Amino acid sequence: MASLKPLPTVLEGRRLTFKGGVHPAENKNIAEHLALERAPLPPEVWLPLSMHAGAQAKPVVAKPDEVRRGQLVAEAGGFVSAPIHSPVCGTVKEIAALPHQSGRMVPTIVIATDVEATGEVLVAEAERQVPADLDLAPFSAAQIVERVKTGGLVGQGGAAFPTFIKLVPPKDKPTEVVILNGTECEPFLTADHRLMLEMPGPIIAGLRLAMKATGAQRGVIGIEDNKPDAIETLRRAVREAKVPERIEVCALSTKYPQGGERTLIPVLTGRAVPVGGFPPDIGVAIFNVGSALSIAHAVVYNQPLIERVMTLTGHGVARPGNLLVQIGTPLHFLIEQRGGCTTDAALVILGGPMMGPTAASLNLPVLKGMSGVTVLTRPDVRPRREYACIRCGRCVDACPLGLTPALLARLGERRRPEEAVRNHINACVECGCCAYVCPSHIPLVQYLRSAKAQARALRSKN
Repeated sequence: MASLKPLPTVLEGRRLTFKGGVHPAENKNIAEHLALERAPLPPEVWLPLSMHAGAQAKPVVAKPDEVRRGQLVAEAGGFVSAPIHSPVCGTVKEIAALPHQSGRMVPTIVIATDVEATGEVLVAEAERQVPADLDLAPFSAAQIVERVKTGGLVGQGGAAFPTFIKLVPPKDKPTEVVILNGTECEPFLTADHRLMLEMPGPIIAGLRLAMKATGAQRGVIGIEDNKPDAIETLRRAVREAKVPERIEVCALSTKYPQGGERTLIPVLTGRAVPVGGFPPDIGVAIFNVGSALSIAHAVVYNQPLIERVMTLTGHGVARPGNLLVQIGTPLHFLIEQRGGCTTDAALVILGGPMMGPTAASLNLPVLKGMSGVTVLTRPDVRPRREYACIRCGRCVDACPLGLTPALLARLGERRRPEEAVRNHINACVECGCCAYVCPSHIPLVQYLRSAKAQARALRSKN
C-alpha cells in the first residue's frame, strides 16, 4: 500500500470527470419528481436461491412451513454467498425450479403472503429511524460485519456481491476511503436520487458504519451534477449532523458511465483499479447508496435485506414510480398495480437501457440487486440495420477504459481469444458506450461478450 498514489486533499469544488464516455438521453424526468411509495404486498413472493454473486443459497424451510417476515429461509451456500430471508409472513407453498433473469431455471422458494399479518409488521417498522448522527459506540467493527453478513446484504447497484466481504479488507490492504456511489448514471433510473432526497440520515449513518467496520478515515459520496438537490440535501445533512468522521459530498460531471467503479474510483481517488484486481487492492471500499441504507437498517435493527427501492419507469408503463418493493415480488404483479403497460410497449429491461438485460417474461421476481425496470415503447426500440465497420474510431474515443472495441469485437468474431487477451479484453466492463456511438450500428457489446467468454474458456483449458 505504501506505493499507492496519495489521495487528493480536497475533492469538493473540483471538476470531476473521466476521459471517454457518452451522453445518452437521460429520460429521468419521467420519475425523478415522484416521491417514494410502498408497493402493495403481492399474493405470493418468489425467492430464487441465486440472487447474489457466488454460491447458491441452501433452503432451510420446506412446504408447508409457516414463516414470519425477516425469518431465515435459505442459508449461505459458501463464503461468497448470502442468506435469504422471507419478506412476508406466510406459508411456504413449494420449492421449485422457476424462471430467473439469467435465462436459467433456478430453484425458488414460493411463499404465499399473509397480507394482514405482514401489514401489522410493516406498521411497526414504519416507526424506525436511523439518524445521520447515530451513536456508533454500541457497535464494534465485528458486530457490524456480522449483522451485515447474517442479514444477507448484497450490492444493490446490480452486481449483487455480498456486502460483508467488502467490510473486511485484507490485513495487508487497509481501507483508506469508503466511497458511496450516488451517481445513478443509467438513463431512466431515479430510485437512488429519491433515496438521497428522502432518506439522507440512514445513508450517512450507513456510510459511517462502513467506515468503522473497515477502519477507513475518509468517506466520499459521489453524485452526478444533474442531481443538485440531492447534492445539497446530503451536504446539509452532513453539516447539521456534525459527525466526527471526515465525509465529503462531491459533484461529478454528468456522463455515462460515471457510476462504474473503474471510472468512479479513479475520478475520486486518482487511483486506478488494476485489471483483474479489485478496489481493496488500492485501499478503497465502494458501495451503492441503497447498500448504505441497508447497512444502517441491518446494524441498528437487525433487519435483513428483504425489501429495496427500485424505479418502475419508461414510456411504456402507465404509472411510473419509485417504489419500496418486497424482494421476490413478481414483475407482472408490480406492473399491473401501476396500471399495466401501454398499448405500444415493446420491451422490458431489468435495470437501465445501457446495461440492463431484456426480460424474456414478466414471470420473474424482483431480486436484491434489481435497481429498476424500464418499459420501452416501439418508437424507443426501432431496429437498426447493421453495416460494416468504417474504421472511424468513435468507439475508441468513447471507451472509458481506453480500449479498442472494434478490434476486440473483430477478434471475438474470428475466435482469436489469445490476441483479444493481449489487447486487454478482460478490462472491458460492457458499458455499451462503443455500441451507442457506432455509426454502423454494430452490436459491439455482444461481440465483446463473446470474446470474453472465449478468453475464459482458454484460461480454463490452460
